Amino acid sequence: MKKEKVETNLVSIPRKGISQAIRFGNIMFVSGQVGEDAEGNVPEGIEAQTELAIQNARKIIEAGGATLDDVLMCRCFLQKIEDFSGMNAAYFKYFGDQEDGPARYTVVAPPVSKELLIEVAMYVGLPEKDR
Repeated sequence: MKKEKVETNLVSIPRKGISQAIRFGNIMFVSGQVGEDAEGNVPEGIEAQTELAIQNARKIIEAGGATLDDVLMCRCFLQKIEDFSGMNAAYFKYFGDQEDGPARYTVVAPPVSKELLIEVAMYVGLPEKDR
């Protein structure tokens, strides 16, 4: 197996050396997505930023041939613990009704930028590609 880059122009392209996602076999590793749109706009509030981060990840996941239903694990990084319940409110709009929703962990970590309140990375299970 070799790793393959997964990318879409619907989400900001990361700096050189960072991929939006990497597919390896039937697993896709989606790099951390933040609540920032492709034009660099950042909405206010943890719920809006969480939704946008998940929507950004969804666009990448769909470019790789999967859906949010295929997410195996979410890694969430919050700037402030006080935002935990707001993050959950937005997160559960996407994953809360799944009987077998993804595994998840959440940590409080220093921000990449003061305005970015959350970053979400995902592991996604993919169907085998025809080779």
